[in-house]
Amino acid sequence: MASYGRGDRGETTLRSGLRVWKDDERLEACGTIDELSSIIGVARSMMGEDDVSKILLEIQGHLFLIGAEISSLKDGDHSWEIKEEHLKFLEENVERYGSRLPKLDGFIHPGGSVAASILHFARAVARRAERRLISLSRRFEVNPITMAYLNRLSTLLYILARHLNYRDGVVEIVWRRS
Repeated sequence: MASYGRGDRGETTLRSGLRVWKDDERLEACGTIDELSSIIGVARSMMGEDDVSKILLEIQGHLFLIGAEISSLKDGDHSWEIKEEHLKFLEENVERYGSRLPKLDGFIHPGGSVAASILHFARAVARRAERRLISLSRRFEVNPITMAYLNRLSTLLYILARHLNYRDGVVEIVWRRS
């Protein structure tokens, strides 16, 4: 049987050239970022080429940077880092879309339209990615802007999910303690 990849035995190579096991915490974080980008891609496939889809496409580009940044930890290459301008992009869209939404008086059940439901799922994965990055920060010097970015990203994904439901007339279900 032919061997097609050097990773068949459980190792892979980071951007720096360093060989690591595939369960390395940097790869776990990169995998979560990849999963997040893929879920965002599914959400984008459920909508037309509107403003929200364009925002999500931009975010996917940012996530490529984050993956490269994570796989460069410890090698000193800072050319792939998330910068203030990326964080500002999220913050401007949080303000832009959040200011249009009705106020909530409690938690809402994630759901609604298919695209909004997928964005709620993406929000949960963004929070997991943030937790993975926090774990990495205990062993490596992690860009604090990247940590802030993932925190703000989960907020924006939540707001965009709510925006899609509001725009499409889907009523959010507020959770009430029984």
